[in-house]
Amino acid sequence: MKKILLLLILPIYLMSYDFAKNREVQRFMDEMHQKHNFNKEYLTSIFKLAQYQKFVHSRYTVPKRSYRSDASWDKYAKHIVVPIMFTRAKKFKKENNALLSKIANEYQVPINLIIAVAGVESNFGTNFGDFGIFDALTTLAFFPNRKQAFFKYELEQYLLFCKEKKSSVFKFKGSFAGAMGWVQQLPSINRKYGVDYNRDGVSNPWDKADALATIANFLHQNGWDNSKKIAIQATCKHKSFNALESGFDKKYPLDKLQEAGLRFGGFKQNRATLAVLFGKQSDEIWLGTTNFDILTHYNNSVNYAMALYKISTSF
Repeated sequence: MKKILLLLILPIYLMSYDFAKNREVQRFMDEMHQKHNFNKEYLTSIFKLAQYQKFVHSRYTVPKRSYRSDASWDKYAKHIVVPIMFTRAKKFKKENNALLSKIANEYQVPINLIIAVAGVESNFGTNFGDFGIFDALTTLAFFPNRKQAFFKYELEQYLLFCKEKKSSVFKFKGSFAGAMGWVQQLPSINRKYGVDYNRDGVSNPWDKADALATIANFLHQNGWDNSKKIAIQATCKHKSFNALESGFDKKYPLDKLQEAGLRFGGFKQNRATLAVLFGKQSDEIWLGTTNFDILTHYNNSVNYAMALYKISTSF
């Protein structure tokens, strides 16, 4: 009975939670003052107003998925890698061809890949997310979860982002993870790779030109090579493959992949990232190049990188 009452009371308690009284938050405020010269009274005032986000917190308190359960490809792709996405991508390319061509040429990255990122991340600017970024990042930075250190860093970067933009921390909305705008940039990505492509004096994640140029800049700065493929498909005798662990950070020499029963041709690197798309009927096996690895730097997911690749080659 006590446990039931606690569960009923807890959400009400958290709704009025004062982050400014949290010792970890106080240490964070001290660090922001010492490292970046933030006014401590200002920091106290904004953390007093921060709101705990139960849904946001819940997204990162479930057990971390294994690579094999990195959601099945079938489940992941059924709303993303679909004909309607290809149609919208083709339309977006036609309507924005001058801008996209200029960006792609300037940064030497594939035009269709820029489009694919905009499609997957925000459905071509129609879904930027409606979570208060400060509330989301504060919740994830100071309530236990599997990526807490990562989100504390992004909260630091978000406060710097707002300071540089001379904007209130409560102004911006984005994803439940604090990602922003057309290509769902995290604060750290915008601050490092953000481009003021429309020359209005500020890099703006919600501005189409700035955002599309920023993802192109990200790819370029991380070593994108237009002369290389993104991935090539491999085959094996069986419908499922579990001889080697796969994932965005699983790289193997080509001879080891061949010893595991994989067959492939035309791969020009000595090592490959093993990307297995797990399906109900059978698995798809792909070998990722350094270009593929760059896509997983933006989002640490094989499924994500393969979705971008498949979309970019489908229109």
